[in-house]
Parts: sequence; structure tokens; C-alpha cells
Amino acid sequence: MKRMMKITHVFDKSTLLVYEQDGYRITTLPPFRRFRGLDIPWDSIDDLNEESEMVEKFSGSRKMIHLAAGQYGLPVEVHVKRYAVKTFLKLLLRTVRKSRAREVFDLGWKLLSKKIKTPRPVWLAEAKGPLSRYSLLATESLPSAESAFERWTRCANDRQRIELLTAIGQFAAVLHDAGFCHADCKSSHLLIMNNRPSSADEFYVIDLLGAHFSSVLSPVARARNLFKLIRSFIPKCHCAGFTPDHRRLILKSYAGSESDADYWDAWVDQIGRMKGQKI
Repeated sequence: MKRMMKITHVFDKSTLLVYEQDGYRITTLPPFRRFRGLDIPWDSIDDLNEESEMVEKFSGSRKMIHLAAGQYGLPVEVHVKRYAVKTFLKLLLRTVRKSRAREVFDLGWKLLSKKIKTPRPVWLAEAKGPLSRYSLLATESLPSAESAFERWTRCANDRQRIELLTAIGQFAAVLHDAGFCHADCKSSHLLIMNNRPSSADEFYVIDLLGAHFSSVLSPVARARNLFKLIRSFIPKCHCAGFTPDHRRLILKSYAGSESDADYWDAWVDQIGRMKGQKI
């Protein structure tokens, strides 16, 4: 049985290594120095299925796979994404903007610096050159995690539901108070280890592409996040048991009081009217 390195908090952003390899600029934590991410056969879904634990996304602009410890020289399980710039206009914008992988890499480390949990970015590869198309990112996996929505569906009683929704509202407040605005704020993008209690400090936020930090988030930005978060508990194809009382509990936990919950209730309704969607 292969002996795998245990990765700890000792390896933080201050220990990142930067070097060049095969036309890419690599930024990595020391334990991932030998990760052969550039050797992954990204262009063939059949090869990816054979070489990885799972292919989780395969499109022209984004591919994501799950790799086990030991594969491609990895010390632990990771998820690896390859981002591709598809249009010439976006290639031009790439000359003045960060690569997509760099954007997510930096957001992840900034969240961690604010004591907000997210899978740790451990390896980044950016193709060199102003018109380069590809960038790659590896983040540590959370093998025993479930999404907030998955936990919701297996809550066995009202106490568990109240605990979960209270924690979700509080965690949304933590994100917004830190100036973080998610581009796709929904319950499937909040993870929690399946053996941990439902509390705000147990959540991990994922899928960071397009998110941003701001010194002050506007009520509109906050309300859009809240609307999408609440909406994600109301699937189109079936009933998940989410009621107006549950919506109110999230908003009260987010706001901290009944009167402030009224304020955000009105904002969420306004966003719903703008989108033509009632929740």
C-alpha cells in the first residue's frame, strides 16, 4: 500500500512555489511539486474517464475531473479544472485580465485568509503568452462532504431543519459581511462534512468562478444572492418540502432580527418580481 503525505495547514499561501514548465507558469504548494497535471488527456472524454476517478464536467470552455491520491503524483485527492478561452474577443480580454483559474485561485486564498472555508487551491498552471487559451486549477477534495440541499433532503425532523436553515442564513451573512458576493449562490454550492453538525462555521463555499469581493456590497447584490439561495430549495421537478416559514427563517438568521428580516423579505420579493419568479 502506497504511503501518502498528509497535507496540513503548515502549507499555506506563504509557501507557494512558482516556476515554469512546458510553456506554463506553475504556482503550487510544495507537496504538489510533482503533480503531473499537464499530462492529463484533457481533449478526450474517453481518456479522461479511463484516467480519472470521475469526469464531472466536459464542455468546450470548462472540464473538471476528480483524481485520487497517487494519480499523476498526487499526495491527496483533488478536483482539477481546465478552463479554455473560446472566442477571439475573450482572448483579447485575457491580455488585461486574470486567467479563469487564477481568478478562482486568488478568491480561494482570500476566503481562507478571512477564515471562510473553501477547498484549498493547491496547484495552478497558466499557459504563457498574451493570447494563451488554457489555465488549470487543482483544489483539495472534500470526500465526505454533502451539499446543503442534500442535507436538507435527509433532515428527519423540524429540529434538524431549523438548525440547518439557521446555519445557512448565518453563513450567508458571514460571506456578505466579508464583502464576498457569489456569482451562483445556491445550496448546492455550500458544502458541509456529513459527520459535522449544521452550524455556520462548518460550511465550505465552492464554485467561485465569477464571484468577487467588494468593500461594501449593495442591497441589490445581497438580495440577488439571497433570492438564488432560497430559490435553490424549490426544485422545478419536485417538492422538497420548503415553505414560506423556511424562507423566513433563513432571512431572520441572515438579518439577526425580525425587523431586519422584513427589510430583506421586501428586497427578495423585488428581485423575484424583476426575474418573474415568485418564491
